[in-house]
Amino acid sequence: MKPALHPDYQLDDKLNLYIAAIIKDEYSGLLEWIAYHRVLGVTGFIIADNGSSDGSTELLASLARLGIVSTFEQPNLDNQKPQLPAYERILRSCPPEVDLLAFIDADEFLLPLTDELGLSDFLASRFQDESVSALALNWSNFGSNGELFAEDGLVTERFTKRAPQSFNVHHNFKSVVRPQRVNRFHNPHYADLRYGRYVDALGNDVILHPKHGNGVSAEVLWSGVRVNHYAVKSLEEFLLGKHLRGSAATANRVKHKAYFKAHDRNDEICLLAAALAPRVKAEMAAIGERLAALPAAESTSGSSWIGIQMKKWMG
Repeated sequence: MKPALHPDYQLDDKLNLYIAAIIKDEYSGLLEWIAYHRVLGVTGFIIADNGSSDGSTELLASLARLGIVSTFEQPNLDNQKPQLPAYERILRSCPPEVDLLAFIDADEFLLPLTDELGLSDFLASRFQDESVSALALNWSNFGSNGELFAEDGLVTERFTKRAPQSFNVHHNFKSVVRPQRVNRFHNPHYADLRYGRYVDALGNDVILHPKHGNGVSAEVLWSGVRVNHYAVKSLEEFLLGKHLRGSAATANRVKHKAYFKAHDRNDEICLLAAALAPRVKAEMAAIGERLAALPAAESTSGSSWIGIQMKKWMG
């Protein structure tokens, strides 16, 4: 079902949309993730860095100098995982001019599902109702495409096979919120609102799953926009990345063989995100040129670093 527009809604209305995230050692896909969302109309990024050691910290610092992101260090706290404290800091420091804040991870990509309605237009159509304070967007889980080792190219080009809509994991959703109306997050998926409605992709009040509750919807809706979740990528990337990092939200949770096997679903081909690759690569190239032009003392590692990485990202 195509989302309907309010009769008073104007397509030239522009929402100031930011993405909020916490990352750790996401260097290999970070520039693609940022460029992808800039292509879709995302205005800015507020990114917490949880002690990265793979070059992510330096890349974020350079992107911050260009005004593309805002970033801060989020250390591990005693007896508390870093994700929710980072979300708290983001909410409290969010610039007042930000209309909407999408809380997603670096392996999650917001995806418009039709050519007629882009990301910003869809969100505007949902939030034009002043009573709406938060929007729940369901996951779409992508598998490894049979890749054992990390290959060159974009994440969205390499991984084009996903689970069917009926896959139980897709009941999970991520949230886009009016930041000034949020008290805190119960978990990385679900916000505690000061007031207002929490709606689903169709604009109806979200109905939570009767068993799993906050952050899990009773129905899986892929309408207008969904969240592509590249949960495992290749086996090599999973073992060296998500498996070693563990969970940023749940204490003592290790994502091991059972997690990979459960999420490595390659049932159906979906090329919607891959179709954006030419525009994403052009945006990456433009950002890469700006990064390479930074003074040597301020750039991540100089123009040679940018050149090497761009060749890998472009495939």
